[in-house]
Amino acid sequence: MLELKEQNGLIIGNLSETNRLNAAVAPDIKSQLTEVLSSKGAKMVLNLSNIKFIDSTGIGTLISALKTARENNGTFQLCALQKEVMNLITLMKLDKVFDIFPDESTAG
Repeated sequence: MLELKEQNGLIIGNLSETNRLNAAVAPDIKSQLTEVLSSKGAKMVLNLSNIKFIDSTGIGTLISALKTARENNGTFQLCALQKEVMNLITLMKLDKVFDIFPDESTAG
């Protein structure tokens, strides 16, 4: 579900096999993100380019990942958000909380 690759010391995550980050998939994604971000100083960007829908559980998963990264002196950033997802993030004022980039190449 969460595909990882490393590029210049940055872990890039992509959500595959789904276009939704909701209660059905969030627990698995959360445990995978926690595992990666529990390493000291882990720097990660999550590419959400194929995600069209996020519910409250999905939002909680992203917030939990950010908290885990910060607790371990790492970073957790988002990139390539579709318009609907970006609108929700902005509506919830989470665009002030997360570092959001247009694509993987500008993140880091």
